[in-house]
Amino acid sequence: MAIGIGSRVSWVYQGVRTYGTVVSKEGKRGTITTARGGSVTRVGSEADPVLRIRSESTGGPVLKKRSELRSAPKKK
Repeated sequence: MAIGIGSRVSWVYQGVRTYGTVVSKEGKRGTITTARGGSVTRVGSEADPVLRIRSESTGGPVLKKRSELRSAPKKK
């Protein structure tokens, strides 16, 4: 299954599998503001774009490159 907007995806963060939904494709560079007011920037490429994801565990935004993600089954 291809990963695109609306897809449920998973990734490993600090040894734990985490889930979320792809909200948008940021392209080669994406930036988000953290809850503490800092900013996080991810740099990808045309072949491996940066995707904005809404985390299921925190509800907050996450930036990941497509190569870091795996397709996950829809929630029941």
